Amino acid sequence: MISSKEAKIQELIKGCRDKDRKSQKLLYEKYFGIMMSISMRYCANWDESMEVVNSGFLKVFLKIDAYQGKGSFEGWMKRIIINTALDYLKSLKPRTEEVDDKKIFDSEYFLENKALSDFSVEDILQQVQSLPPMSRAVFNLNVIEGFKHRDIAEQLEIS
Repeated sequence: MISSKEAKIQELIKGCRDKDRKSQKLLYEKYFGIMMSISMRYCANWDESMEVVNSGFLKVFLKIDAYQGKGSFEGWMKRIIINTALDYLKSLKPRTEEVDDKKIFDSEYFLENKALSDFSVEDILQQVQSLPPMSRAVFNLNVIEGFKHRDIAEQLEIS
């Protein structure tokens, strides 16, 4: 039996498939917060995150017929937001730039883990957002999303 919460989500999905603006607005409002929090992990600031979230929701609305009801709808949307963020990050820099691992560890972006327990969530988010875009994406995909480095390299088209 479907819960009332699930029934409401199914109703919003149906409305979005029918291109109903009210359903699209309600879906956007319902999931904005969580999608924005995902986007903030990949982007350097609020404006970039808004761009990613809005582009991601546009993709959700345009491709909602592709959602077949397998797995959670929220998970399907999260994947779209993450892919949109990765596409955005890939568009920021020319493809000729190579990452020098030794240089990264000698740089200002390397933090010694002395007092990790003293960091607040805001401090950690600020540090993640200060990383260069591709390093930030690799960090998020590995540490937060649990991807293997081989899969990350393939998805970001890097070595």
